[in-house]
Amino acid sequence: MIEPREYQKEALKKVLKKYKSGITRQLVSLPTGTGKTILFGLVAEKLRTNTLILAHREELLYQAKSKLKLIYPDADIGILKAQEKSGLNSEICIASVQTAIRHIPELISRKYNLLICDEAHHAVSKSYKKIFSSLGFMNDDENKLLLGVTATAFRGDNTGLGEVFQEIVFERSIAAMMKAGYLCDIRCLEVNTGEDISCVHLQTGDFAVNELAQLIDIPERNNLVADTYIEHGENRRGVVFGVKVEHALNLAQAFKERGISCEAVYGEMPNDQRKDILSRYEKKEIQVLCNVGVLTEGWDVPDTDIIMMARPTKSKGLYVQCVGRGLRISPGKKDCLLIDFVDIAKRHKLCNAGTLAGKDKFKIPRNLTLLEAIEYEERERNPDYQEPEYEEIDILGRSLYVWKALGENYVLSLGNQKLYCKHDNGGYIPLVSLQSGTVGLLSDEILPIGYAMGVCEDYARNMKADNFVLKDAEWRREPATEKQIKTLLKLGITFQEGITKGEAAQKISEVMDTTATKKQIWYIKTHKLHSFPELLTKREAMQIISNYKENT
Repeated sequence: MIEPREYQKEALKKVLKKYKSGITRQLVSLPTGTGKTILFGLVAEKLRTNTLILAHREELLYQAKSKLKLIYPDADIGILKAQEKSGLNSEICIASVQTAIRHIPELISRKYNLLICDEAHHAVSKSYKKIFSSLGFMNDDENKLLLGVTATAFRGDNTGLGEVFQEIVFERSIAAMMKAGYLCDIRCLEVNTGEDISCVHLQTGDFAVNELAQLIDIPERNNLVADTYIEHGENRRGVVFGVKVEHALNLAQAFKERGISCEAVYGEMPNDQRKDILSRYEKKEIQVLCNVGVLTEGWDVPDTDIIMMARPTKSKGLYVQCVGRGLRISPGKKDCLLIDFVDIAKRHKLCNAGTLAGKDKFKIPRNLTLLEAIEYEERERNPDYQEPEYEEIDILGRSLYVWKALGENYVLSLGNQKLYCKHDNGGYIPLVSLQSGTVGLLSDEILPIGYAMGVCEDYARNMKADNFVLKDAEWRREPATEKQIKTLLKLGITFQEGITKGEAAQKISEVMDTTATKKQIWYIKTHKLHSFPELLTKREAMQIISNYKENT
């Protein structure tokens, strides 16, 4: 199991308290990347009743199942989609809305008491409301709970979510989550295109797509997007959001013409082709993805660190969903660069970086991040302003534990044991080294890096290893040992007088604990000396090979 974050525990308490007081149609709003699935897994685990979970895209079903297992390992979970019906016989059914609407009689017979609506900003559509009503969740039955979770508790067409939900029982802002370290900060850049979109009409609260595409899908503007990436992208990996399929394709072509590895993805693309492109991006074989309507929800690659809004929008929900793809934290990721391509709008009010701060009129001074700009404004407006207190994060880039990068993998040393997050197919598998010299699985699933590290850190806590692996452990502040000093001198590592144990250990590790060489990995694999030789350091590999040769 994974240890929930403090705000997830707080949200769970609020949900259960409100449910007990008679609020049976609840909405929780948390930013993208802050673990909404973990939250509703906590609710399902607590209530332990027949549960229906709705997602509006089939791609999200298995992702939800995998994350649910982290928080509720013994859950009986099935899937209900076009080619799979196991969900109709399981305690927890994760269903696509498109399939659920065709199986309402069977779903009624399951007598669900908990219905969770993922991406709940879609909940006011006819299909969702039909399911809610048919299963008895709109009757304020005190034995039933309808829980919606979303990153955007508002819709661009101004249709109120109050048609379905009684109350937002818990919410956290993007800025608060950035400040706490659960999301990365954003650097913002506005690029004026000179194109005039003032005449474009509106449809359901946003620009009419065809009209907008005629004005902005032009070579000059598409070239500007690609050239801006070359000038400011600094080899970052990320996503360009376009307005139509043709726009995404044309943007991708502009990138390719400049020698940048780039592909377009879109809804009408064959599933296998889209999955292949997304997999190649996760494996870092592709630098940039251009898309329309595909990567706005449920797509998570934490090391994505640049978002380019090549399509103007008036929709707060769409803007926040798009930018949210770059907000997840990842080891080595300092921030996310947001590039807004700004057109002349006149009568139209466009979303921009200020939208993320929840403020309509908010300018970010040059060279400041979003958080720095918010803090700057607060100080300017209120000289007595004091920085608010936020929770501390204990995983990923700001982990309290001493994780070390080892190639694409991450290792946490417990002394006689090591914990690993092994890179695999775009995700990570949490592993532990065993006394037998083998490596054991801490989870059977391929997990996002944050969850994988969380699983490992839970293991470390259970092993009472906190004092050994915490960054602020007391021993790290003690003077370096005589043995450490000798090692530093032997390795030719420069250091200052008064170096501590922690500082010395880090310097020695940086030199000696490098990844095993390809030759070492090949030799160990060939002779089957270790399950995962790619997780070994050069020193460890050398010792294993030496021991093998001595005994043969």
